[in-house]
Amino acid sequence: MQKRIITLLIISILMIVLPVEANTLKGEVRYTVKQAREEAFSNVEYTLPQSIIKANLTDPNYKENKKAIKLGATELKDRYIEHYSDGGYALAYKNNMYIVYYYKENGKLETLEKRNSLQTPTRTLRYNAHGELEEVSLFITPEDSYIFTISGELKCHWVGDKGYDKNGKVIITRY
Repeated sequence: MQKRIITLLIISILMIVLPVEANTLKGEVRYTVKQAREEAFSNVEYTLPQSIIKANLTDPNYKENKKAIKLGATELKDRYIEHYSDGGYALAYKNNMYIVYYYKENGKLETLEKRNSLQTPTRTLRYNAHGELEEVSLFITPEDSYIFTISGELKCHWVGDKGYDKNGKVIITRY
């Protein structure tokens, strides 16, 4: 009986003294270009209502946004800004993060992107200023995404801040 009490006491002390260790499993989704293409093109909307586009044909905050970009800002009170090496920039308004507006350097709408989720993996559909589908993208993670033409050809594979063409050549950089 005394042996049992001592054994239980030792086990109790060990459980209290020894550090507890837990492993967190982390998963990662990986796609081939073919798998990404298939996932990206499932149930695609090929046109967008003009009402969404007309109100944003020109950047309503053009001067403020250009000034913010010069200062290196990526976030303003009501929106996020991302600018690119070609002079263009993107705006996502905090009150509707499902739509991203892409403007040319002169503040004219180039494309509009509609997201199906704010978490990855997610699909985005990019429409021109006439509401016609131009690109389909699949964001695997914030650092890894595939962009396809509407015919399904790989246009760009983003890895981190660099966009690569189908031959692995850097074609664009984001800041």
